Amino acid sequence: MSLALDGHAKEAGDGRATRGVVVTRCRWARLGGPAGDGVLPPAVPVPPAAAGTVEDAVVFPQQPGGLDWLLGPAAGEVEQDEDAFQINVYAPAEAAPNAPLVVFLPGGGYVSGGASVRWHDASALAEGIGAVIAVPAYRLGAAACFIPGPDGTAPAVADAVAAVQWAIDHAAHFGGDPDDVTLAGQSAGAWLAFAAAQDPALAGRIRRLALYSLPYQPPPGPEGAAARRRVFAEALGGADRSERRPDDLVAASAEVNRAWAGRGLGVQPLAGGRLPGDVQDWDAAVGRLAGVEQVLLATTAHEARAFIPPHVAGSLPSSAADAYRAAHFATPGELPAADSAWGQMTADMTEHQFASAARELAGHLRSAGVAVHVSRLDVEAAGGAGSAHCFDVPFLFGDRGQWRDSPMLADLEDDAFDAVAGVWRDPLARAVAGEAPTTAPGEVQAVGFADGVVHADHVPDPARGEPVRRAEP
Repeated sequence: MSLALDGHAKEAGDGRATRGVVVTRCRWARLGGPAGDGVLPPAVPVPPAAAGTVEDAVVFPQQPGGLDWLLGPAAGEVEQDEDAFQINVYAPAEAAPNAPLVVFLPGGGYVSGGASVRWHDASALAEGIGAVIAVPAYRLGAAACFIPGPDGTAPAVADAVAAVQWAIDHAAHFGGDPDDVTLAGQSAGAWLAFAAAQDPALAGRIRRLALYSLPYQPPPGPEGAAARRRVFAEALGGADRSERRPDDLVAASAEVNRAWAGRGLGVQPLAGGRLPGDVQDWDAAVGRLAGVEQVLLATTAHEARAFIPPHVAGSLPSSAADAYRAAHFATPGELPAADSAWGQMTADMTEHQFASAARELAGHLRSAGVAVHVSRLDVEAAGGAGSAHCFDVPFLFGDRGQWRDSPMLADLEDDAFDAVAGVWRDPLARAVAGEAPTTAPGEVQAVGFADGVVHADHVPDPARGEPVRRAEP
């Protein structure tokens, strides 16, 4: 499929287009009271506000995100609050009653971003696909990933499950259908969506999953969990966590990520409670997706260039790239050569963490009788980043104005942006409309842009090598 530009561009104005969408921003929960020593309080659900209520935006405490060089400064504009359990709901004013409901969990590496950052304004998406879009917040940081809640579950995971439940339970309040639910997410949000869909509390309540840049990041084992908790405690100085200010907790989370730099993700949800250690054992995971009929999987062509940016390409030693390849692939000598250590490292990391994970999961889903569609974004960002991690998010949400200061979009004209956005979100639009878009085994729908034309072609998607799948002990 190809789509030529027609020269039409929507008016951005102050960055928010005027549309026939009812926007609600309210709390879905409030922070509960003390839950006991060594336990974080739960999120306590609250009733929804009247449709059309718009609270001032808040996000959970955080430092500037590690990908702000690519995404822009929007997350830093929002006030921070320890009780930032907001949900943003976008309901097309002209949609029929009981419109499909899409619940989208935003990414941010478990330490940054949030539902109320303007990047996640889903007005254009809601109008474009005729669905009610709910974007809820969940707690961030090492405390939310390492310190269990009352039932032993990491609060980031428990929040995600509870927020999805809340959105479904109150779908009709916003014009949505609680029996026609798509659970979506990007990056860390995709990971949490995949975990939440396996939770017994949501069994039979999710019809579809839409997972954008789902990373392969199984929870570390007992050694890795203990090491992370130890670094976090040391960064806090050993004092009672309840006496620490939010800034201290945020700084301690950054210390954990620094300690794991170059060897994996430091801050990530630890297994326990309702989060099983085999959440990314594909056979076990697919067996827990009760009621899921369709899964949309999507990646970008150069995911890892967001984490190892072009400006460090010259300083990356070949020994580091070779060591990563040897540790993550069963037959490293069979992988294709690259023109630089940076090219090799970013290609290998993209393959191991994202592309092969989508390919493997798709195979297991098909074997279980689940309809699967796999997309890859090949459109390239400014500054040599290629189609980096997160570059697909603006196209999914479809509002260029909300990304007006994003460096990665600097080279893309408004009409080109709109054309790519329409094609990129097409599988989701078709799925919520009741179709079941699929790609064949061994193929991916590649979305590219060249010479003023957007291409969406089903192309072969061969594995670049056999990934080694082993969780950190």
